[in-house]
Amino acid sequence: MRAGPLRWGAEIVLGLCRSAVLVLLTCLMPIVGVAVGYGGSKLAYSWSANLTGPPFVVALALLGETLAVILWIAVALWCVHPLTSRPLSQVARRLAARWLDLRVEVAYRAPSPVTRMATGHWWDGEEYHKSEREARRRARINARFHDPQLHWDGLWCLLAGVTVLPVAALPLIGIAGGLHLTLTPGFLGHGLALIVAGLAAAPFAWRILGPLGRRFLGPIPHSRLGRRVEELEAIRADLTQTQAAELERIERGLHDGAQARLVGMGMSMQAAEHLLETDPAAAREILADARASSVAALAELRSLVRGINPPVLTERGLVDAVRALALDAPVEVDVRSSVPARPERPVESAVYFAVAELLANVAKHARATHVTVELAYEPQTRTLTAAVADDGSGGASASSGSGLDGIKRRMAAFGGLLEIDSPLGGPTRVSVAVPCALS
Repeated sequence: MRAGPLRWGAEIVLGLCRSAVLVLLTCLMPIVGVAVGYGGSKLAYSWSANLTGPPFVVALALLGETLAVILWIAVALWCVHPLTSRPLSQVARRLAARWLDLRVEVAYRAPSPVTRMATGHWWDGEEYHKSEREARRRARINARFHDPQLHWDGLWCLLAGVTVLPVAALPLIGIAGGLHLTLTPGFLGHGLALIVAGLAAAPFAWRILGPLGRRFLGPIPHSRLGRRVEELEAIRADLTQTQAAELERIERGLHDGAQARLVGMGMSMQAAEHLLETDPAAAREILADARASSVAALAELRSLVRGINPPVLTERGLVDAVRALALDAPVEVDVRSSVPARPERPVESAVYFAVAELLANVAKHARATHVTVELAYEPQTRTLTAAVADDGSGGASASSGSGLDGIKRRMAAFGGLLEIDSPLGGPTRVSVAVPCALS
């Protein structure tokens, strides 16, 4: 008997405390909206206070003033939202987890990686900057204020202000109003009834956080279009970093290889020029060394250009280019093809470099003795497939940052897929499939 009243008393006190916390948590947006609306209406409706004329003109003026007030309220809420929605929503999630065991996990957008381009500028995924510090600052701003999850949090704050706030405030308003009525002569009964109603509602009013939090405190619902936009943004960032890495590779190859040899050749020729009359034999020896350096520089330039776009790929197509790769591979490679014509040039290049990287991975990690490369084209689905199978040790996976993960991201740029079948102990089969049309 005593446990019941004590338990209900504790529930009432707990409910009143939680209702007060929810009122404080959800009152910001309504306070801003009401304050701006009140002040704006005082200002706007003063414009037509002494307006005289036809009723239509007066009604049109009132409509314009009302729209101005609504616009001011919207602008005020939009200015408050980016600064307050995220922390308020995070507090609401912690309260939901503590009070209702409702654990909601969300992921906010991380700052885009900053890449130094060959031009010396820094790329933050959106625009170029002169310094790394400015690029990182802009990346943080873009990640924080252009995050769809932030706008979803803003929707929660707005809806909570018109749903959670009034419901959670009912017990507090009932008790406060009841106390006021009990002090007013002739309203003692009404005041006591209102206090009892407020106390009775206290254990339940705060629980409105549950259904609304479950619906609006979670991660933003992803539509197909939203998911595709995110995929394309990730692909663009990957391609930008790949482009930067390729430019750095070319720049490094030119600087450390051909450029150094050409500078050395110039110095050798200058020395030979001075020795031509006094010591012709030494001059001839220097010129012979310079000729050898020119041959080496030409070979390095050809190797560098071959890495950008192999001549055999341009002249003969994907199948012959893959066969040329197989001839240079350190393991035995068997190439089979049923592709009737050449695919589109960008797809052809992407598949070629994917096969080249897969063969390089086999040579480095698989400890294989035989590799099979199969090229096929499915006319019904218009899909080009390249599969690389080996008899090595297996265990390949597209872990983050790995070569297979890079291939997967590059194939995604063309709407392609990467499939891996590599149990421990082998064998391994990795295939890429890209939709395309043949020439």
